[in-house]
Amino acid sequence: MRIGWVVILGSMFLLCYAGTIANAVISPDKYPLTPEVTIVQAEFGLFYHLQSGERVFVPGRIVPYHEKQGYGWVILLDTKKPKIRWREEFTLPAAPALWDSPVTKGSHLISEDKRVSIMEQEVEPDQGLIYHSWTVVPGDPKGRYIIRVIVENRLEEVFEFDVQ
Repeated sequence: MRIGWVVILGSMFLLCYAGTIANAVISPDKYPLTPEVTIVQAEFGLFYHLQSGERVFVPGRIVPYHEKQGYGWVILLDTKKPKIRWREEFTLPAAPALWDSPVTKGSHLISEDKRVSIMEQEVEPDQGLIYHSWTVVPGDPKGRYIIRVIVENRLEEVFEFDVQ
């Protein structure tokens, strides 16, 4: 199945190009249905800043090792809940030179070996969208990264990608 969608998120312009989506067919085993929240679509990819100040999201699994390259995940939910709680477990192939992530709501913990970031936030979904992004900075390791996102303590999405 091929799906293309465009969502305007405040001043952020979010564009997912028409591409094959690995999770286009929702399996009840992978996404247990709850009466309040279901995952409709989940993507990992790159964020680009336009000169206009808007951000564009392009799905993909390779993150170029360029300083300030944005990357992250976007999840479209079917929910009427005013707030959604998510937890992100971000595992790197090696410890970075520096962990730097401003958290305005929620908590952020770093593992003792400095390879895992655990972040929890409660957010208001914008037209069903929740998302989180990071940027490449000097000292980040190259290699395979894994981001595990848990939504409302039940629904899970795992993104594996390479920084090279």
